[in-house]
Amino acid sequence: MFLARQKSHEFYAAQGGGIAPLFGLVMLVMIFAMGVSIDGARGYRTATVAGSALDAAALATAKALRLDNPSDAELKAMARDYFLANLSDHDTRAALESISVVVDRVINSVQLVADIKLPVTVSAVMGKEYLTVKVKSSAVFDVKDVEVSMMLDVSGSMDGSKIADLRAAATDLVDIMLPQDKPNDNKVAIAPFSTSVNAGVFTNAVSVGVDSRGRSQAGRNTTCVTERSGAQAFTDAAPAGNMLNRKATFCPTTPILPLTNDVDALHDAINSLRANGMTAGHLGTAWAYYLLSPNWASVFPADSEPAAYDEPKVRKVAILMTDGMFNSTYESANGTSVIQARSICDNMKTSGITVFTVGFQVPADVVPTLQYCATSPKHFYSATDGAELRKTFTDIANRLNGLRLSS
Repeated sequence: MFLARQKSHEFYAAQGGGIAPLFGLVMLVMIFAMGVSIDGARGYRTATVAGSALDAAALATAKALRLDNPSDAELKAMARDYFLANLSDHDTRAALESISVVVDRVINSVQLVADIKLPVTVSAVMGKEYLTVKVKSSAVFDVKDVEVSMMLDVSGSMDGSKIADLRAAATDLVDIMLPQDKPNDNKVAIAPFSTSVNAGVFTNAVSVGVDSRGRSQAGRNTTCVTERSGAQAFTDAAPAGNMLNRKATFCPTTPILPLTNDVDALHDAINSLRANGMTAGHLGTAWAYYLLSPNWASVFPADSEPAAYDEPKVRKVAILMTDGMFNSTYESANGTSVIQARSICDNMKTSGITVFTVGFQVPADVVPTLQYCATSPKHFYSATDGAELRKTFTDIANRLNGLRLSS
C-alpha cells in the first residue's frame, strides 16, 4: 500500500515537471496570438480611417475636376494631399506607399486606389515589419441643374438661438448651391411656415377670402393662406379652380420666395426670418411642392417658373425642416396636419421630387413622419444642435450639387 502511494506521488511529480514547460509554451502561443489579433485590429481600424480619408479625397478631386479642369498630375497631387491630411488627423503611424488616380472627364468622375503601410508589433517576430492596407474610392460630379425648395419652420419654438442657427444653415446651403465665383443654373426657393404660410404678392392668384357660400373667411384681408379642400387637397394641381383658403389671421412675416438664383434676394429672405406661431407642417410641405411644380408655373414670374417634371437636365428636390409636431389645421375633413403632410409627401415623391427631411431637436414622436416623407433613410437627418444643423444643410447642398461617392 505504501509502495503504491509512493509511485503515485512520483507519477504526479513527473507529470508536473512535464506540464510546466507545456503550460509556458501554451502561454507564449496565446500571447503571440493576442499580439497578432491586436495587429489585425489595428489594420482594420486603419482601413476604416483610410477609407474615409480616401472618400474625402475623391470628393475633393471630383469637385475640382468639374469646376476647375486641372491636369491629371494636378489631380493626383491634390488627391494625395487631401488623403494624407485626413489620414494624419486620425492615424499618425500609417504611411502612404502609393496612390493612383483614374480620371474620366466625360462623366466627371475620379477613381482612387491607395496602398498604406502600417508598422506591426508582435507580428514582427515572424519577419513581417508592416501590414499593407489597400483602400479604394470613386466619386462623380453630376452635371444636372437643381431646383430646390426649402420648407423652413419659423414657429414659436424656433425662437432664440434656434432661428439664428436656421438662418446660418439655410445661408450655407444657398452659398454652396449658388457660388458667386462659379455661376450655374441652380435655383432655390423658400417656404417659411408657422401657423400658416405668407403667400405675399401671390395671395390673390392662389387663394380666396370667401368660402363656397360667399361667406368671408377669417383672413380674407391678409396674405396668410391655408390648405384647400376637396379632391386636389394633397396634389400640386394648379390653383385655378382649386384655390387655397385664407382661414388664418397670422402667418410668418417672411413671404414665400419662388425659385431664383438671386443670392442677395435669398440672403435677404433668410435673414428676415422670425419665429412665432404654431406648426402647420402640412402647409409648409404643400408649398415646398407648389414651388417646384410646373403646374404652378403661371403663378410665378418667368424666371421662377419650375421646369417640367420630365426635363432630363433638371433635378427637383424638397427639403422639409421642422423642430416640432405638426399641430395646426383648418380643413378638418382633410385629416390631421400629419395625415395631410404624409399624403402630400406621397404625391411629391410620385412626381419625381427627391425629399430630404431635417429634424432639429425634434421630439421622438415627430421622427416617424419625417422618416416617412424622406425619399430613403439616407435622406432623413436629425440635428441636435446648431453645428449639426449647419453640417446637415452643407451635406445636403453638396449632395444636391451633384458631388457624390459612386462606390
